[in-house]
Amino acid sequence: MDANSHKVDSENDNCEVTSDANLNQLPDEILEFIFTYLPPYGDLEHCSLVCKRWHAIVKNLVRRSQINLEKGLTDFRLRWEVFSQQTANAGAGAGPPLSFIAGRFAHSAVRHDNSMYVFGGGSSSDTTFNDLWRFDLTHMRWARPVATGTYPSPKGSASMVAWRDQLVLFGGWRYPSLHPPYQPWCLFDELHYYDLGKNRWLLRNSLSCPPPMAGHSATVHGDRMVVFGGYQIKDDVNINSNDTWVLDLPEQRWGQPLFVGNTRPSPRYGQIQVELDKDHLLIIGGCGGANRVYTDAWLLDMTRDVWCWKALNVRNKRFGAVHMWCNPGCKVNNYLVVVGPSPNMPLDFQLMKQSRVPVIGGRNPPPPNPLQNLPQRGQRIQMPERGLAGGIGAGGQNRAGNVRPGGAAPALGPQEQYLANRRAILNQHMQQAQQFLHNSNVNNNNNYQPRSGRLSDLHAPPPPPAPAPVAAAPSPPVRPNAPPSPADGDVDAAQRLQRNLALRCRDNEPRLPKRFDELYEDPFRMAAFNVPTRSRSASRDHNERIRRMEEKMNAIRNSRRSAPAAAQVEPQPLRAPSPKRFRCNVQSLFVCDISSILDSADPGLDWVEYKNFGVLKGAPDRLILSSLIAGNGELILFGGVHKETLTDITHHVSNSIHFLSVPRDII
Repeated sequence: MDANSHKVDSENDNCEVTSDANLNQLPDEILEFIFTYLPPYGDLEHCSLVCKRWHAIVKNLVRRSQINLEKGLTDFRLRWEVFSQQTANAGAGAGPPLSFIAGRFAHSAVRHDNSMYVFGGGSSSDTTFNDLWRFDLTHMRWARPVATGTYPSPKGSASMVAWRDQLVLFGGWRYPSLHPPYQPWCLFDELHYYDLGKNRWLLRNSLSCPPPMAGHSATVHGDRMVVFGGYQIKDDVNINSNDTWVLDLPEQRWGQPLFVGNTRPSPRYGQIQVELDKDHLLIIGGCGGANRVYTDAWLLDMTRDVWCWKALNVRNKRFGAVHMWCNPGCKVNNYLVVVGPSPNMPLDFQLMKQSRVPVIGGRNPPPPNPLQNLPQRGQRIQMPERGLAGGIGAGGQNRAGNVRPGGAAPALGPQEQYLANRRAILNQHMQQAQQFLHNSNVNNNNNYQPRSGRLSDLHAPPPPPAPAPVAAAPSPPVRPNAPPSPADGDVDAAQRLQRNLALRCRDNEPRLPKRFDELYEDPFRMAAFNVPTRSRSASRDHNERIRRMEEKMNAIRNSRRSAPAAAQVEPQPLRAPSPKRFRCNVQSLFVCDISSILDSADPGLDWVEYKNFGVLKGAPDRLILSSLIAGNGELILFGGVHKETLTDITHHVSNSIHFLSVPRDII
C-alpha cells in the first residue's frame, strides 16, 4: 500500500509540473510572434479577452502590423497569397464541398467588422447578379445570407458603403443579355439599405434623387454619404457627370451642395474616391470617354456650408498608375494603394506615331542627303568600277541611262533631276541584285538563296548544279524607267525586288524603316567592322539545320507514342525562373503618399518609386474591374475579368481572393 501510494503521489507531482508549463511562461516577443499566425480578426480579438497581458500583446501586434504594412508598401516588401475554390475544398477534407461565390467583375465590395460583403456584378455569360455574399475573414469561408425584403435589381458598377450596422447600395447598370432572360441594358437610381442584424433589404424612394447612374464613387463622412461623378442619363441622353450629391443617411434624403466658383473636376466615371477625414475627400483618376483617361487629383473641402474643389499637384507621375478607371484602389492610413497593369506593358488608348519621308517634296526639291553627294543637273553618275553582270561594260562606260547616248544632256528642272537621280540609283541597285542572283546560281557557293519561292520549298532537295557560264556579249543600254531583264529568268523575284528597292531605297531615304531581310551598311561604323554579313534567313545551311531539328523532334514524338505507358519516363519538372525575371502580364502595385494633401503650404500627393516595376512575389494575373479593400494589416483583392475576353461570348472571370500582406519574418 505504501509503495502504491508513493507511486500515485509521484504521478500527481508530474501532472502538476506539466500543468504549470503554459504559454504565460513565454516572453512577450515569442507570444507576439505566435499570434502573427492567427487570422487578424475574430481569433485575435478572442485572444485579447484572455487577460490584461494578452490584451496588451494583441494591441501591440495590431499597431506593429500597421507599421509593417506601411513600411512594406514604401519598400515594396510584400507578398501575395491566394485563396481560391480549390484551396477551400482541399482544406475542407473529405466532407461536402463548401459553398463558393461565382466569378464576377464590376461588383461592389465592402468590409464590415470581420466580414467582407460582395454584391452583384457581371457574370461570365453576359448577365448580372443581384446576390449578396459574405466572406468570413476569420474562418475563410463564403456564405450567402438568406435575406428578406425587396431585393435590388441585378446590376453591376453600383456603390456600396458600410454605415453603422447597415449596407447602403445605390445606382448601377444592367448588362445587356442576348439570351434568356434577355435583360436590356439600363441604368438604375435605386437606393437600398441592408440591415446586417435582420438580413433584410429595404428600398428607399425619395422625390428629389440623383438621375440613374453607374460607375460613380461614394464615401461616408459621419452621417452623410457623398456621391460624385458617374455615367448618367439626363433627358434621355447618356453623359458623363461631375455632379456631387449628398445623402443624409438617417433621414434618407438627397441634396446637392453649393460650391464656390466653377472650379471642379472634369466629367468622369470609374474614379477612385477616398475619405481623408470627416470634412475632406480625395478624387483621383477616372475616365471621360475614349482616349480620355485622367490621372489628376482633386480635394473636396466640406468644412463650410459652401463647399470647394481644389486641384492637387501630382508629383512623380512616372511612377504612378495610369489606368485608375478600371483598376481598384484603397486607402491605408497615409497611403493610397492602386493595383493595376505593369508599367512595361503597352498602354491602352496609346497611338503609335510614325514619321514618313515623302518621296517627292512638293515644289521645292528635297534637302540633300549628307551621307551621299548627289550629282548636279546634267552631270553623269559615276558608278563604282566593278565587273558586274549587266552593270558596267568592259570599257568602264556608265550604263545607268540617265543621259542619252550620243547627245548633250538636256536641261532638267529640280523635280525632274531628282527623279532622274532616283532612277539611276535604283538601276544601280537592280544591277547589283541581278549579279547577286546570277552568282548564287552559277557558282559552287551554296550559302545563298534567292528571296523567292514558297515556304514549302525550304525543305526541297537542292537543284542540280548549273553549267558553266558562257561569256555573253554586252547587253544593250537600259532605259531609266524600263524594268531590267533578270539573268536567271526569275521574273517574279526580280519584280518583287524592284518594288522593294523602289519603296525602300537606302541611298536617298536613310530614315525609312529597314526590312528585316535587307543588308545594312553603317556609314559611321569602323571600316574594319563594316563587313556585309549574310542573312540567316537566306542561308541554306540554316535551312538544313532546321530540317534536321524537325526530323529529330518528329522522331522523339513517334518514339513516345509507340512506347508503352509503363515504360515512359516521367517528365522532369521545369526549372523555376530566375528571381530577377518577372512575369509581365500580372498585377503591379502602385503606392501614393497622401500625407501632405491637407498641408496648407504645398498641398499635393507623391507617387512612391516602385521596385521591380511594382511586381511582387505571387502577383495575380492581370484583371480589371476587381475590388480592393483594406483589412487588418493586409489588403484584400477579389474578382475581376481578363480584359482580352470581354469581346468573347464567354468571359474569363475570377472568384479568387488575393491577400497582400507583410512576410512573417518581419517582427
